[in-house]
Amino acid sequence: MKKLIYLGLSFLLILSSCKKVETDLLIDAIKNGHGKKVKVCHQAGKGKITVIEIKVSALEAHLAHGDFVLDADGDGFTAVGACYGSKDDCDDNDATIYPGAAEICGDEKDNNCNGIIDENCGPDFVIFNIRNNAGTIVAPWDSDVLLTENAAGDGFLYSTPRAGQKVGYGTDFFDGQKLKTIQDVNWTLLSGNSGIVPYLNIWVTDGLGNYAVISSENNYVGTNFGTRTEWKIFEYGPSKTNFDWLFDSGIGARDGAQYLTLNGSRINLSQLSDRIVIGDPGNYPATNVGTGAPRGGYGFNLIWGDTQANFVLKSGQIGGLTITASGVTHTVQN
Repeated sequence: MKKLIYLGLSFLLILSSCKKVETDLLIDAIKNGHGKKVKVCHQAGKGKITVIEIKVSALEAHLAHGDFVLDADGDGFTAVGACYGSKDDCDDNDATIYPGAAEICGDEKDNNCNGIIDENCGPDFVIFNIRNNAGTIVAPWDSDVLLTENAAGDGFLYSTPRAGQKVGYGTDFFDGQKLKTIQDVNWTLLSGNSGIVPYLNIWVTDGLGNYAVISSENNYVGTNFGTRTEWKIFEYGPSKTNFDWLFDSGIGARDGAQYLTLNGSRINLSQLSDRIVIGDPGNYPATNVGTGAPRGGYGFNLIWGDTQANFVLKSGQIGGLTITASGVTHTVQN
């Protein structure tokens, strides 16, 4: 029986200690955010609650009697169940959280109190035309090309009935990030030929005037980009032969099948220099930039169509597009 009493007392002491720590943290936060006085919901007796303003020095005693602070975090909103004010702040201990707050992507909090964590934080892709059947790269565009984003904004329908036609689906969400941080790209083929898929075109630069498109033409879905060695290089500039700028050391080149190599071996993305970041160059000089370059203004692009016959009279649809970068999987959305 004594052991049970000791255990009970120990448990009460732990609870008391935790409550004391929480109270101290709250008082410190209020001193920093409210100044010398603070409003509280005060237990006035007989079930009556009133709003009173007290000195912060008296707050601990009031909290001990069951009072609680109005707008503890100083964001202008009072907690759910408060006796006064907005009564709708779902976390009154965090000034970044209140109804109508801007969602802070990546903080894993429901900043706007709508029950959804980090909504509208995924990449937003945009559809665009690249080239007509006649080789032209400006409007008017071929009317028989089909390029339509789905309702969820996580994929698109595509069709290029004639050779040369080319369309894109791009985002600037990853612009400025190191290319080597992209780990994988996944999507679901909803219709079409599984052997012919939208390929990747990623504009990259070292910030020193060099730029290129790193491309994956084979089926890359679900593969590890840190070990995958099927990366081609196109639209390069200013040189067609010097690709050393993509690496910290060694000899960069392009082999006969257009794959990017380092010291004679095909590379994976982890071998690229940290200097190499994603980003559309914003201008497309004729030298070394062909008509197939994705001129949508987006660094990261999925592409459908080409001069090759395997894209002619083919169509399909993808959905559920996700991109994993630096350990975070981003779900594409409008």
